[in-house]
Amino acid sequence: MLRSSVRRASARATLILAALASMLALTVGAAPVAGASASVYYLPVGCWSGTATTALGATESVESHFYLNGKFEVSTPTGDFTGSWKSTGPRTFTYGFVRTLPGPGGVVIGTIDIKHSATFTAWNTYTSTGTATAYDLNGNVLFSGPVSSTGTRTF
Repeated sequence: MLRSSVRRASARATLILAALASMLALTVGAAPVAGASASVYYLPVGCWSGTATTALGATESVESHFYLNGKFEVSTPTGDFTGSWKSTGPRTFTYGFVRTLPGPGGVVIGTIDIKHSATFTAWNTYTSTGTATAYDLNGNVLFSGPVSSTGTRTF
């Protein structure tokens, strides 16, 4: 657990400048035509605290870190996992990661591939929905179901 705490602290320190930069709205294109509005882009780069609702309906607290290079890390009550994210529009992005699927006694019995589509509800909050697909160790699908999450920027 100490290693996880140190990694989160290090990630926060590394992200502070990128998070501050992403808080600034990026205006795209040339000067707007009179009466037209410019597109404002929000980026998820930074640290987030929120909740995730699993395909089985359980809700858990999560801490997420989105890096400028497209890397994504999430800490859950059952472990730390990495993945990637991509901006898909002015106020939307996708992210995904693979986590272990624990069985009886904590033995890993497979993986869960999780994919989310997120929408900023403000510059510092987002909601997402997606799908989690669980596979056994031989690659056979065990189950698939909807997932959702919320996030609030911590910096």
